[in-house]
Amino acid sequence: MNFKITTNAFLILSIISTCAYSDHPSVAFGLESAGPINTIAANPAPLGTLAFGLRTEVINNDRFSTEQLVQFGATGQEGIHSVDRISSTSLSVAYGLSNDLTLSARLPYIERKNIRESEAHGEEGEAHSHGDSSGFGDALLLANYRFYQADDLDVSLLFGIKAPSGETQVKDSNGERFETEFQPGTGAWDYLLGAAISQSYGPLAYHANILYNQTTEGSQHTEIGSSLSYNAAVTYRLQTHDHASHSHIDKPLELKWDLSLEANGISRRENRLHGQLEDNSGGSTLFISPGIKVSANGFGGFISFSLPVIQRQKGQQTDIDNRIVAGISITL
Repeated sequence: MNFKITTNAFLILSIISTCAYSDHPSVAFGLESAGPINTIAANPAPLGTLAFGLRTEVINNDRFSTEQLVQFGATGQEGIHSVDRISSTSLSVAYGLSNDLTLSARLPYIERKNIRESEAHGEEGEAHSHGDSSGFGDALLLANYRFYQADDLDVSLLFGIKAPSGETQVKDSNGERFETEFQPGTGAWDYLLGAAISQSYGPLAYHANILYNQTTEGSQHTEIGSSLSYNAAVTYRLQTHDHASHSHIDKPLELKWDLSLEANGISRRENRLHGQLEDNSGGSTLFISPGIKVSANGFGGFISFSLPVIQRQKGQQTDIDNRIVAGISITL
């Protein structure tokens, strides 16, 4: 029973991912426990399970050089952006409302480092530096409802909402308000709908999910492009080891190790500004993501390293070099 609670609890505080494209962190949270790190698992938490998680995602971009931005401006390509790194640290909580329904919430703190863009000045180009942007992002609420279970197969419906609670007034190093694309919050309501499936064979398990994020117009008449994320993972539970406690009244420490290999993809539409499509936005990215998790007596930690194998950005955008996801959790 303790194994099942810990396993399912980690899975709800890491619903993700989904992936990201170069200027946006993942829409991801759930149970940060045994199982996949970025793929949403179908397994809900048992009734009454309460789990807390802290998750950090760092996206390192293949940024444009100053010379490249100047050249873009000289050829009339204004507003091409470059962001060195994006990090998102999220506090998550999940609760098992029933044995088939788990409700999760997440509040992220988002930072973007060294935001620059190309501008035209007469027949010459310029590269303008806007500094860093940071602040609390939009709160996200997601439900995982398991509507089918047979043997070791689970199928769940995912649905949620993102509220415009994040900061939208952050200013750059020149005292000007950042565009909504680079604000921690979007100022918009988003709606999420998807499905997840999980199948286990002893220590081996397979997971897959799809999640659609429908965005709406937010601050500064900007609509960040809607996205479709799709993920698949295989996980393997290594042989566990019991470590005797020094005190006869304490429970023995049972370490559980889980290896995972995932394919995480996302396709995103172009952003809209005043109803007009922005050329240098949107696209598709696919990651391969190996990872490892360890848990013991309700506590756990995990780390995943992602490399992009396919990147098809629309217009001129920075590619992603790599992505690192790590975190800890506690299950009560």
